[in-house]
Amino acid sequence: MASNPIDLRYGDASSAPLDALVPVTKADAPLPAGKCRALWVGTAGTANIRDGAGIVRTNVPLKEGLNPFVCEEVRVGGTATDIWAGY
Repeated sequence: MASNPIDLRYGDASSAPLDALVPVTKADAPLPAGKCRALWVGTAGTANIRDGAGIVRTNVPLKEGLNPFVCEEVRVGGTATDIWAGY
């Protein structure tokens, strides 16, 4: 298994800064760049997601700003807008 480049630079990806933010289009499909480490939200609200464990969750409350959890899908629905995936 290849080493995680973030781990090589920071020692632990869980506390490392994000390398990239990618705009999210809500879709019932995996994020194009794969599982993200966080969601950055412009307008707080709710979201329907598939979390890092592969479980679909509905009406997840998202605050404005950084929401640090692994996510593989931001599904259709919910009221949060201006969502970005953090890698």
